Amino acid sequence: MNVLDVLDKDLVKVPLLSSDKKGIIVELVDTLVKAKGYSAAQGEQILDAVLARESLGSTGIGGGIAIPHAKIDVIEEVTMVLGISRESIDFDSPDGEMSRIFFLVLAPSKQASAHVELLASIARSCTSKIFRRLLEQARDSEEVIHLFME
Repeated sequence: MNVLDVLDKDLVKVPLLSSDKKGIIVELVDTLVKAKGYSAAQGEQILDAVLARESLGSTGIGGGIAIPHAKIDVIEEVTMVLGISRESIDFDSPDGEMSRIFFLVLAPSKQASAHVELLASIARSCTSKIFRRLLEQARDSEEVIHLFME
């Protein structure tokens, strides 16, 4: 499984408006809930799962990227929400760098291997500093999709 397998225009938010870690996560989950028609209760379950995972250790991976993620059975298939912030957000990345590119990755517990494959694909896709800079400068979801397709 790679980024293009799950990249969906309705699940890309540019720009994110929040200015802290929890706000970014809430905004990414809200984007998913609205796009996929989840109930408020399901949205809360998803948010709780992501925040619980985040409390175990930061999902900031460095290079300006964070990948908050969780396994939760409210989700029927591996799903990704991509958000880009105009502001740099402290996500406690190991390199000390602030984050501006956020991938929310969710999967049902029975799809753990696909979840891990997607996390690895995200990391591979974003190794280029030039690509990360282009993502940070993207004006809308269409431009983000186009960048990944190139």
